[in-house]
Amino acid sequence: MITCQCPAAAALASIPDVLCTENFGQIQKVAFQRLKNANGSRNSFNADAAITALASWTAKIAAEDGTKIVISPYIQAPTNEAGAARTFGGGNDTLGGVEEIIGSEPSAFTGVMRKIPQNVIKAMKQLQCEAEAGNLGVYLFSENGSIEAIQDTGTATTYYPIPIRSLFISDKSHGGYEAPDSNNIQWSFLPNYSDDLKIVVPDFNPLTELANG
Repeated sequence: MITCQCPAAAALASIPDVLCTENFGQIQKVAFQRLKNANGSRNSFNADAAITALASWTAKIAAEDGTKIVISPYIQAPTNEAGAARTFGGGNDTLGGVEEIIGSEPSAFTGVMRKIPQNVIKAMKQLQCEAEAGNLGVYLFSENGSIEAIQDTGTATTYYPIPIRSLFISDKSHGGYEAPDSNNIQWSFLPNYSDDLKIVVPDFNPLTELANG
C-alpha cells in the first residue's frame, strides 16, 4: 500500500502515456549483491561504473569487500507471482460489507536449478544468511540478455539491486530415471518492489559473459 498524501493534491496525479510496450521475458539468471556495503552506503552502478558496461560488472565480481557481486547458475521453471491485496473486513465488519484494502503481500519468486554440483549449492546457501539480515538484493537477467534493476528516482544513471527477503535454497532432489537432479530456489520481493524497476539493455550479454571469479 502506498503512503497517501493528505490533504490530497489539487489535481489527480498525471499518468504518462504508453509510448512503448514493456516485457522483460524469462528470467534465466540473477546476480546477488548486498544492499549496503561496510560503510553503510547503498551498493549501486552509476555514471562512473555504468550498469551497461561489462567492465563495471567484472570489477564488482572480482571485488573482495561489501560491493562484491556473485552470479547464479541458470534458473529454470521461473515463476514470479505478484503479491495479492491484503484486506480487512467484509460482512458486518465494514460498511456495506465491502472489504478494505490495507496493503499488499510480498511477491513470490520460485525456480529450479538442474544438474548443479552441490558444492555450488552449498556456497549459495550462505546467501540465505545475507537475506535473513535484510541486506541482500538481486539483479535479474532475461533470456534476451537484458537486466532489471531499481533505478534511482533522481539520477537516471544510478541503479540498485532489487531487495529480497526469505531466500531459500533446497537440498538436492534426485530425479531418478525420468528427470534430472535439481535444487529449488525461492525468495520474496517486498511490496511495491517494482515501482522503480527498470529494464536495461547492456553492451554485453550477462548470461554468457559474466562468470564468478
